[in-house]
Amino acid sequence: MSSRKQDPREAEPISDAAEPTLRPLEALKVELDELEEGVHPLAVELPQPWVAEILSETDAIARSGGAVRLELTLQTDRTLLVRGHIELVYGVPCARCLEPAEVDVGAETDELCVTFVPAERLRVWADVPGGGESADDEIEPLEAGELDEIGYHGSTVDLRKLISEQILLAYPMRILCSRGEACLGLCMRCGADLNKSVPEGAPPPERCPNCNVRLDGADDEGAETPWKRALSKLDTPKD
Repeated sequence: MSSRKQDPREAEPISDAAEPTLRPLEALKVELDELEEGVHPLAVELPQPWVAEILSETDAIARSGGAVRLELTLQTDRTLLVRGHIELVYGVPCARCLEPAEVDVGAETDELCVTFVPAERLRVWADVPGGGESADDEIEPLEAGELDEIGYHGSTVDLRKLISEQILLAYPMRILCSRGEACLGLCMRCGADLNKSVPEGAPPPERCPNCNVRLDGADDEGAETPWKRALSKLDTPKD
């Protein structure tokens, strides 16, 4: 059997065969000593409480759990190629009306393709000094994060960190609800949801149907607002 390290680009597409039964979250801790060389399917349930804990420092809401479906390829040099996708949807407040907007983690992160190698092999590569004749000519050692591989220690590869990072990476900087650009948002004066106050398909109103303030902000130009009151309390420069 050849010991040549497999290039992820040469890997065969993931098979469309019957998907395995979902296993508990602990199955993401892969024991390499218990894994034969070759390809192994792995489907793991992502419980709602675990997903909610990952998103706890954001304003996202995980109303349900999901799953991750992987294909693990263990090679003779203890390299582990991990490919697959995440099936998970969570909600994030719409940037305009604050209603939950769905984030499809699998669609946002695309297919996973990550290579894990023994950490000592990464250190040997990363710690190689430059061959310059002077200090100015030396090449700085590479950081582990600059390599295309992830190192692991011992005989266990814990994929939970990888999956949790992908869940967080899917969090959008800005997202709109299912209405998209048609979302009218909230009135800046009274906070009324304009989507519920205006008939569907009607043009955006000039004034809030609830408080009658102009939605373009013209009514606030000369009005006493909390922002203007805050500015007035600032000390003015002395001559």
